[in-house]
Amino acid sequence: MIISSGSLKFKKITTIKGKSLRPTSNKVRQAIFNILKHKLNMDKWKSQSFMLDAFAGTGIVAFEALSRGLLNATLIEKERKTFTHLVENVNNLGLSKRVNTINDNFLKIKNFSYKYKLIYLDPPYYKDIINQSLEKIMDMKLLEKKSIIICETEKNFNFDENKKKYIIFNKIYGVVKLTFFKYI
Repeated sequence: MIISSGSLKFKKITTIKGKSLRPTSNKVRQAIFNILKHKLNMDKWKSQSFMLDAFAGTGIVAFEALSRGLLNATLIEKERKTFTHLVENVNNLGLSKRVNTINDNFLKIKNFSYKYKLIYLDPPYYKDIINQSLEKIMDMKLLEKKSIIICETEKNFNFDENKKKYIIFNKIYGVVKLTFFKYI
């Protein structure tokens, strides 16, 4: 995988093989950052903002955000082998001062060091944990004012009714649905 834009453009991200890892495709990543830039004014807030990727996997979405000027990211990955590889990528990209890595289950973490402007949720599709993750984010008050949450799900996924009022739009790319939430 290759970072597509910004200060780390063309840098390679190595991945491990396995069915449990489903890296976000280049097409979907491009869509995410086009929406953030052109519809959600990322250029105005990125340089002072913190991102949380609660199911980081390869970390590619956070690496793209950091490459494009985001200040800092927290990457959480519970699978030990994937986490070890994630840390290697952080170090190889020279991002260790801008990235906090946590080897744990997002739903079980009790304390966070930051409030986040951007949160990315892309848990395994076969587990229905995205609604639980959104609840945890709200309960733990992890959001700054006017925060954005991006959820990557299967295209037919339905969010709980109490979450739908925060949806600003959905985009479908093949079997993937991106849902953007804005919390004020």
